[in-house]
Amino acid sequence: MKKFLVIAALLVSMVVIYLYMQELSFSPLKEKEFKMLFPNYNGVGEKKCGIDFLGINFKGEVFEFYLYKMNNTKVDTSHPKFKNEWENKELNTEAIVLKWKSCPIDTATMALYKFTLTANNLEEKECSRLFNDELSNPKNYYSYVYFNELENYFLLYCPDKGNLYYIRRKGF
Repeated sequence: MKKFLVIAALLVSMVVIYLYMQELSFSPLKEKEFKMLFPNYNGVGEKKCGIDFLGINFKGEVFEFYLYKMNNTKVDTSHPKFKNEWENKELNTEAIVLKWKSCPIDTATMALYKFTLTANNLEEKECSRLFNDELSNPKNYYSYVYFNELENYFLLYCPDKGNLYYIRRKGF
């Protein structure tokens, strides 16, 4: 019996460690999405950090923040070129998408994203500390995909620093 409990504990521990490692390495933006966002994407988009505002949930993502480091990526205001879907969800006629636009964000965007952009104190986390400052920098660009008030995605790109901030909200 003792041997069985030890083996069961080891198996459970291995599964928990595996799921935790999968959570740490998860990146919602893949090459396909980067190519939609940037016409000259060169294959380098490295996830620097991510914050799951609701805690580790092993792929039940609800409200997350990511920071990517982009190398030599230029903004083209005719992009993003969404190809009928974003993160494997079909862009229907009710979805609102915005091509890259110079910061600061306008009042219509703030109305759509008020909760998403203000629900958490982003200054408290190292990963997101500079986000609000970057939102007001006129050298930066923002874009979004808005399906509804419970599912929306917000992107902020800082060309000078090569930082791409990505907020995902899928429920909540």
